[in-house]
Amino acid sequence: MVEFIGEFIDFMANIKLLGDITIYRYSLAMRDFDINQLSQEYINRYVQSKRNSPHIRGAMLCFFEFAGVKKEFDMPPKATGRKEKRVKREISKEEHDDVSKYLYSQSFRDGLMFNIIYDGALRISDVKSIKINSFLWNDFLVNGKSCKLVVRGKGKKSRTVLIGYETMEKIFNHYAKKMDLGDETQLKMFINSPTNLFRKEGVILTEWQIWSIIHTASLKAIGRDIRPHELRSARATELLEVGIPIHHLKTYLGHTSIGTTEIYLHQDDKKSIDNIQNVLEEKQ
Repeated sequence: MVEFIGEFIDFMANIKLLGDITIYRYSLAMRDFDINQLSQEYINRYVQSKRNSPHIRGAMLCFFEFAGVKKEFDMPPKATGRKEKRVKREISKEEHDDVSKYLYSQSFRDGLMFNIIYDGALRISDVKSIKINSFLWNDFLVNGKSCKLVVRGKGKKSRTVLIGYETMEKIFNHYAKKMDLGDETQLKMFINSPTNLFRKEGVILTEWQIWSIIHTASLKAIGRDIRPHELRSARATELLEVGIPIHHLKTYLGHTSIGTTEIYLHQDDKKSIDNIQNVLEEKQ
C-alpha cells in the first residue's frame, strides 16, 4: 500500500498542471484505497465514502491514468444539488498577533512569511517568487515608509503590494546583523540580491510547506487552524474598512473581476451600513 501511494505521488508530480497542494490532497484522498479490491463496484463505494468530493474525483481520474485503466472503469456521477459553501472565518487582530508572535519564536523566516502574506494579501503562489530585490527598498530606506513589493504569482502575472514599515524593519535589522549594511557597498549588494527570501536548506519552500507552516502554527498558538487564503481575505476586508475603494482592492489582490474580489470580503450588512453612516456624517 505504501509503495502504491509513493508511486502514485511520483506519477502526479510529473503532471505539470498539478501544484504541490493538489498532489498532497489527492494522495491524502487515496491514502486508504485498496488496489487489491479494484472493481467498478469498489470504486463507486470508495468515491461515495469520500462524499464524491472534487479532490477524490480528481485523484481517481489521476489513478485511472496512472494504472492505465481509463477504458475499463467509469467515474460515479457527480453530486447534484447546491454545493455547500466553505465558511468564511474572520481573524481578529489578537489572533493574528498571537500566531505571528508564535511563529517568530520558532523561526524568523516563518514569522516574516506570515506577516508578508498578510500585509500583501498574498496567495501562496506569490510567496515563492519573493526575492530580496523584489522590494523597492528606496521607500523604506530613504522615505521611511511602507515598502512596495513586486510579486509574480497566478498566471505568471506581476503586481505590486505594500509591506508595512514594521515588517520591513524586521527584515532589515535581521540582515544587518548578518551583514555590514552600514557599508554602502554591502548595502547595494543586499538590496540588489536575487536571493529568494523563503528557503529551507537552500531550496525554495513549496506551496504545501507554506500552507503547513501556517496551519500548524495557528493550531498551536490559538487552538484553531488558519488557512493562508483567510489571511488574504482578512487583509482585504481590513483595507476595505479603512476606506480603500473596491476597484483598487481588485488590483491589489490581482483579480480580473470585481465579483471575485467581493467573495474575499467578510463585511456583513451591519458593517456596511455603519461605514456608509460614518462617511455621510463626516460630510455633514
